[in-house]
Order: sequence, then structure tokens, then C-alpha cells
Amino acid sequence: MSALAVFAVASGFIVWLVLSGGGGYGWGRGEGTTFVWPRHTWINFHDWVGVALLVVVLVHVIVHWKWIVNMTKKYSRD
Repeated sequence: MSALAVFAVASGFIVWLVLSGGGGYGWGRGEGTTFVWPRHTWINFHDWVGVALLVVVLVHVIVHWKWIVNMTKKYSRD
């Protein structure tokens, strides 16, 4: 798993479980609290990491497009 995916998952859990009242589970501290950074900073970090991850995935698909097409053709013939 890439570092971007780890950051996206970790920041998502921090926003959801720690800073948003625990997503209904009672683990969080609610609005207006901080965990190293304020909640809005975590949300911005999470959003931009998600955008960067999307860009990396798109570049990966573009770079390997020929392989994807060849494998699709190979397995669709069987």
C-alpha cells in the first residue's frame, strides 16, 4: 500500500473517530477539538492526499494502459 493511501486512511479515521464525535460510537471528543492540528486542517490534509492519490492512480493507469488492454484482450478470448 502506498504512503498516500496510508495517510488518507489514517487522516480519515482521525477526522471520523477522534474529531467528529466518534461517528456515533462515542470515541471522539466532538467539534472544536484538536488532535495535533485543528479539525479543518485534518480535513484539508485528507482531501489533498485524496487528490494526490487519485493523480497517482491515473498516471499509473496511463503508464500501464497498453498492458491493461493486452491483458483484457487475452482474458476475454478464453
